Amino acid sequence: MGQTTLAIALLFALGCSNNTGFSDPAGGSADQLAASGKDHDDRNDDRPRRFRLAEGRHIFRFDTFGDEDFWGGTLRLHQAIEGSAHGGVGPGVSPKTALAVGLKVDVDALPKATIDALNAGKVDLTDPGVTIALLTSNAVVGVTGFSDGTGGLKSIGIQCALCHSTVDNSLAPGIGHRLDGWPNRDLNVGAIVGLSPNLQPVADLLGVSVDTVQKVLASWGPGKFDAELFLDGKAFQPDGKTSAATLIPAAFGLAGVNLHTYRRDQVPRRGARRFRARESRPRPGHLQARSPARLPVEPPGSAAAGGQLRRESRGAGAEAIRRQGQLRTVPRCASLH
Repeated sequence: MGQTTLAIALLFALGCSNNTGFSDPAGGSADQLAASGKDHDDRNDDRPRRFRLAEGRHIFRFDTFGDEDFWGGTLRLHQAIEGSAHGGVGPGVSPKTALAVGLKVDVDALPKATIDALNAGKVDLTDPGVTIALLTSNAVVGVTGFSDGTGGLKSIGIQCALCHSTVDNSLAPGIGHRLDGWPNRDLNVGAIVGLSPNLQPVADLLGVSVDTVQKVLASWGPGKFDAELFLDGKAFQPDGKTSAATLIPAAFGLAGVNLHTYRRDQVPRRGARRFRARESRPRPGHLQARSPARLPVEPPGSAAAGGQLRRESRGAGAEAIRRQGQLRTVPRCASLH
């Protein structure tokens, strides 16, 4: 009974912070920065720059670019997440399952009451209803759920941050402060997409059966994604056994790393594909370094990085890279896609 009461309280608390507005604790709301960033000619005034950074961060974190029409409208992925108890299909996806497949939770989007309940172990992490509340409150990094107004979902969309952000695990594994730009190497994209109740459109596009699509998705594994599968239909490398999925790249920190654009006709230096290599050429929006200095690809605080997150570095993003790597351009979503 206590678990149920806390779960209901969690749903109510999260529901009060719906995905209708944007406020970034690191830089103020977008509207506030817009007002302060206009009509200023003083070159020493950094408000216009802060406004542009806030806009870019908002797009990176929260803009779905309308892809909910595909993930929700076509594949109906939201129905598998909400489960039959909330108007969907199947058992639904609990927070425990969501964390297991690599989804991350932004602790800064959680109310204090929810954080306290998590610390006390009093949140029911097996309830898909809690997942729905997290999704509709922009608390799941890179994924937004669109509420149907009755406790379920009418669609779901994803953002750049799904693959190209992670968290510092400051509250619990998979729950912490956002680390924009570092790749989510725990994310099992294939397993998540494989939950979709309607994979027939993908099968029709590729000219294969749904079972084959499921086999391909299962072959990716954590930290990998095949962005060109829908374009060329090639799910495996020429040996017919090794998946053609590539390692999810960092959105920054690759200054000085050659062939980092992760195109199929190129070979990432530490990537998985073995296709015809082509000399890397500068392209608009790509990172071009004057020196090999670069930020670590592994998130700070991780075992691979061997250190703790420096709080003053949060939100520095492209500016920190430009200073340390001496880049001619700053990273953009188009650099990778």
